[in-house]
Amino acid sequence: MAMDKINGTPFIQPGALDKFQGTQRSDKKDDTSSSQTLGKDGAGQTPPADTVVISDTAHRLMDLRQAVDTGRLALAGLPEMREDKVAQARERLESGFYQSQEVQDKVAAKLQGVFGKMDDI
Repeated sequence: MAMDKINGTPFIQPGALDKFQGTQRSDKKDDTSSSQTLGKDGAGQTPPADTVVISDTAHRLMDLRQAVDTGRLALAGLPEMREDKVAQARERLESGFYQSQEVQDKVAAKLQGVFGKMDDI
């Protein structure tokens, strides 16, 4: 079973795990929930209740998962190709914008940074 699912249903709400932390089942009361154990001195004691503790890391991972899912949904709504950017690039190419020394220097600087990082690897 995946850690992000309970009974096949994914958690998609922020803080969904918070409502389960430290809770105990109180909707059903039967003979076993009210049973007592006897201590050494014979006095009745209620057994400790079951608790759930979810780590901060798990909470952060859930929040991160939701952010990724939200980003994917946002990207799914965008067109694959932005016509306005393509038209702008064609216009610049035809006008010779990319042949200017300024653009060539910027591209060379970017490539130098990329190749410099590759040497570190």
